[in-house]
Amino acid sequence: MSAERPDVGAECIVDLDHHSAEFNIDEIRVSADLRSRCPVAWNTRYGGFWMVTGYAAVERVARNGETFAHRFDPEPDDGIDYLGEVGIPRPDGLPPLGIGEVDGPYHAALRRVLNPFFTRQAVNALRPFVKETVSWFIDQKIADGTIDLVTDFASPVPAIVTMKLMGLPHDDWRLWSDFFHDTIAYPEGSERHLKALEASPAMWEKLISFAHGRRLEPTEDLTSLLVLLEVDGEPLDDGKILSILTNLVGGGVDTTTSLTAWSLLLLAERPELRATLIEHPELTSSAADEFLRYTSVNQTLARTVTKDVMLDGHKLRRNDRVLISWLAANHDEHEFDRADELILDRSPNRHLAFGLGPHRCIGAHLAKTMFEELLRGVLERLPDYRIDVDQVEEYLGNPSVTGIVTMPATFTPGRVLDVPRPY
Repeated sequence: MSAERPDVGAECIVDLDHHSAEFNIDEIRVSADLRSRCPVAWNTRYGGFWMVTGYAAVERVARNGETFAHRFDPEPDDGIDYLGEVGIPRPDGLPPLGIGEVDGPYHAALRRVLNPFFTRQAVNALRPFVKETVSWFIDQKIADGTIDLVTDFASPVPAIVTMKLMGLPHDDWRLWSDFFHDTIAYPEGSERHLKALEASPAMWEKLISFAHGRRLEPTEDLTSLLVLLEVDGEPLDDGKILSILTNLVGGGVDTTTSLTAWSLLLLAERPELRATLIEHPELTSSAADEFLRYTSVNQTLARTVTKDVMLDGHKLRRNDRVLISWLAANHDEHEFDRADELILDRSPNRHLAFGLGPHRCIGAHLAKTMFEELLRGVLERLPDYRIDVDQVEEYLGNPSVTGIVTMPATFTPGRVLDVPRPY
């Protein structure tokens, strides 16, 4: 963190606690006000850091990984304090966050081995499995007339698809889903968060043991290719393997769930949009991009400045911290007409929900495909669903990720299709 306040005008100095629940609840409005005054502002909290809320500035930071590093490194050799994408100190020896907090040749090598699993062709081949899984979970509840759209639906489907991709036992989906949801959805110090932290050593050991087994008996899943990868002639050690698996499993079981939950809630609040999607299913793909833009469930990420640079007229110094807001950029009225409206057929839609540059989300195609099938499944088979808004429980106090923990709903009971269990 930077201790010295930069030479900027008073309109560009703010005092915002982006970790607070109050900020997260009103983040779009607060960010819009800040963006109108100063798209790149200096926040005096947490030792001082830059807050970037304008689309153009966020885009520039995201594309320039050499100047704005993703890297987390507790023992750097260049004197820069790399705090990674989270932007807070962590215990010495904690490995970087998978492929997200590494740069350079190592990052490129990881992307090369992982990319084949996430191409459009690979994801299209996986779509029938996703569709069957969606149908099976709807079958389990459709005769009842009640469903929790998160715990009974939006959570298990992405989790099972992630298990399939990684090669993990499909029946372990709830174990991993609950673990990552509890570490992300609940504030530090809460009972659920503390229990998740207590369970983490056993969960990490479970992942490493699985990886060891795949190293001895590899198959064709993603984990097998990962444990056989060599960088500079050396296999990845357990720390690197663990960090990558954690990143992939955690991302797979959480973000698409959050996107689906928020989107279904928004459609419940806007019946005219729901009716449009039911009548025009061909809009599903463009609607998916619009929900990605509008909700931006991965809201913020941090960067480390590696050399002095000018950004939006301000001089950022080597070792400064930068917080970029995907959510704010995706609501920038200079980039998006009627930015605060949901426009299902918005085009063009250059949203930043998946990031940009070499670190753009590797699972973007898969996430969008899962979301499209989840959305279509509900609109086709539970079209009149009604959400009990008083029972909706949101994530609390997480500045990086937003989501919904539980979302009970009712609907007119329908016909069970007797879809075979896909896993």
